[in-house]
Amino acid sequence: MLDEEMDEFLKSLEEDEEESSKPQKPPPKRKTKPVNDPLTDDIDSILNDPDFETDRRKTEKPTKLQQYPPKKCSVVYIGKKESTIGQISCPNIRCMKCDCGVVCFEDFDWDGNIEYLFLRNNYPDFDRLKSKLKSVKGTFAYACQCNSVSVQKQSSVNSVKNSLKWFCGSH
Repeated sequence: MLDEEMDEFLKSLEEDEEESSKPQKPPPKRKTKPVNDPLTDDIDSILNDPDFETDRRKTEKPTKLQQYPPKKCSVVYIGKKESTIGQISCPNIRCMKCDCGVVCFEDFDWDGNIEYLFLRNNYPDFDRLKSKLKSVKGTFAYACQCNSVSVQKQSSVNSVKNSLKWFCGSH
């Protein structure tokens, strides 16, 4: 009797082993969303859209600042836009003293000595500064919030006025 039970037990193990070695079908898929949920439908349509970007960092092109290091002028020139020897006036000048950008008014000259408080109160508004500007063809009037200078030809900032603390803000 014991032998018969043992044989039955071994047969059942063999059958179980044969069944486990056969490929099993995946469990049937269940619908998890409610039938009439508009929010879920909208989310699914967005996620299934082939134009939807799941990871923007991978798909965005790098900006110019990421591609190349910013350029800075070794010598800051003001005046004419470009000289005959290829020196280009810096388009992005900043002041170290007042931490403001330098504005340029082409074909204008400063009328006499400009007071610090006048610049401080009126910078960078041309309409407010024009009371101290006069129209002179070929002249450039530059100003920040603490200093002003006029030039007729292209020159370096240090050669125009030594007290200027202007530098290239990169471009």
